[in-house]
Amino acid sequence: MEEFKVSSEMKDLNIAFSQEAFIEGFELCEGRVARRFPELDLSFLGEEEAGKKVGPSSIEANLSSTKPIAEVLEPAMEVPEPTESTPVSSATAPLEVVDLR
Repeated sequence: MEEFKVSSEMKDLNIAFSQEAFIEGFELCEGRVARRFPELDLSFLGEEEAGKKVGPSSIEANLSSTKPIAEVLEPAMEVPEPTESTPVSSATAPLEVVDLR
């Protein structure tokens, strides 16, 4: 069982299932858009070869040399930790606790 989970056959089955699920979801969404907005011309969506089966890609991505594109930013100002001696704002009333038993 474990060998099958990591086999290329299982990978191909997962890809085929994902493709079918995507196509079904796309067609469902396309139908909803067509019903909701009947004035739209959605004919361009069917211009590609309909029903063309595409097999799984044999290309693998090597992400080991990628660098993050965003820096980790430090906070603009320091926020003090609340303490018991921190005064409560007089503008807010304390919450009322209700027993629901």
